[in-house]
Amino acid sequence: MTSLLKRWAIVPALVAMGLMVAGGILLTAPRPQSSGVLKHKTSHPSATSHSKSPSNKGSRHGVRGVLAEPARAGGGVAPFRSPIKHIVIIVRENHSFDNLFGRFPGADGTQYAHVAAKLIKMGLTPDHLPQDLGHGGNSALNAVDGGRMDKFYQVVNAIQNGKDMADSQYDAAEIPDYWAYARHFALADHFFSTVLGSSFPNHLVTIAGSAFNTIDNPVMKRTVFRSWGCDAARSTKVETYVNGKTGWTVPCWNKKTIADEANRAHLSWKYYAPAPGTFGYIWSTYDEIRHIRYSNQWKTNVPLPTQFHEDVAHHKLPSVSWLTADLAKSDHPPASMCVGQNWVAKQINAVMRSPYWKSTAIVLTWDDFGGFYDHVPTPQHTNYLFGPRVPTIVISPYAKQHTIDHTQYDFRSVLKFVEDTFKLPHLTTYDRSVHSLSHMFNFHQRAAKPLLLPRLQCGADGPVQAPGNGTGY
Repeated sequence: MTSLLKRWAIVPALVAMGLMVAGGILLTAPRPQSSGVLKHKTSHPSATSHSKSPSNKGSRHGVRGVLAEPARAGGGVAPFRSPIKHIVIIVRENHSFDNLFGRFPGADGTQYAHVAAKLIKMGLTPDHLPQDLGHGGNSALNAVDGGRMDKFYQVVNAIQNGKDMADSQYDAAEIPDYWAYARHFALADHFFSTVLGSSFPNHLVTIAGSAFNTIDNPVMKRTVFRSWGCDAARSTKVETYVNGKTGWTVPCWNKKTIADEANRAHLSWKYYAPAPGTFGYIWSTYDEIRHIRYSNQWKTNVPLPTQFHEDVAHHKLPSVSWLTADLAKSDHPPASMCVGQNWVAKQINAVMRSPYWKSTAIVLTWDDFGGFYDHVPTPQHTNYLFGPRVPTIVISPYAKQHTIDHTQYDFRSVLKFVEDTFKLPHLTTYDRSVHSLSHMFNFHQRAAKPLLLPRLQCGADGPVQAPGNGTGY
């Protein structure tokens, strides 16, 4: 009860900032900060720079990262045709930016964590933790501590085998594939989870731009069918905040999503997700959208992750797709990061080997901080808007190569990029003043070649052999 009272103590402040709307809280962002990009440095300073982003005055991108259209002879403007015909959104689980890329050269990272009044050197995170870290709404709210970012050590299961795992991080040797993609393509180091909380509300944002006023994962009986959506047991409820009051609702809506926009535009889409009965089925987010869950599109447009390879091989890759994995391959503790990297590389290698590579943008992102430390304060120190930073990498022939982008993004930025790329009708309701991921692209550069990564040999403590230059899968 105390945590709930603390959670809603900010209501007057939200009203004063104009963040309240009839029916609940509208996810909004402060005025977007100026965009900035930084080419990777060749040396790694002992303390990573936290300086302001460099200006990008010479860029063809405006404040929101929208590509300027070339002028025609005679004063007209030639319409710009994006080479991107396919967007693949790979959603991983439960890691903050500092946990994966705090040691990455040139990024806004750190190797030190604030633990109450102390500043400690973070240790290494093992390939897989014995237990998951607490990262639900109350844990997240306490860890962020009003923007002080100093109470991650208090999340549930922070101390494992006598060590503070909440305030720990990986190095390049442990997650070589993720670092390889970040080095070669474009890494966003100010990409925040949209909701200060766990998986469920943030997954909703990845398909709708809104969390539908939800603030945590649904509560369900462990003895029944594992589902967070329309087919869940009747007892399954999710906490909401509407008109200044907390409440509970069934996690099943008839709200508009990007899929509805694609349907209106006759654009193909699929959400590749684990099957009912598996742990990963809780991340099959269209299960929460009634008019899709109980339509023919549930069978045709929500296939298993294994179908992704089949679709790529048989020239059936949709224009827009989401791709999630079951627990063992999801990066979600206690799963192995080595195994997870192999799964990701296998999907990306399939696209890179196919004719689709030349016209595809892959967005590799993580849904929430997972209980792991991040030093950058959330943009608004409220209980609902913005969780800690999560890693996001744009992989494409047209991603700005060897670039770290300091622009402020969140999951709505991905949807805005999808909408802008395919000129979709705006049927969903969310704040579109956020930056689009278009700023992470240069559509006039020479197309980057594929980066095929070989299979990692996973031992008890992670990769035992770093990827080389072979063709792998």
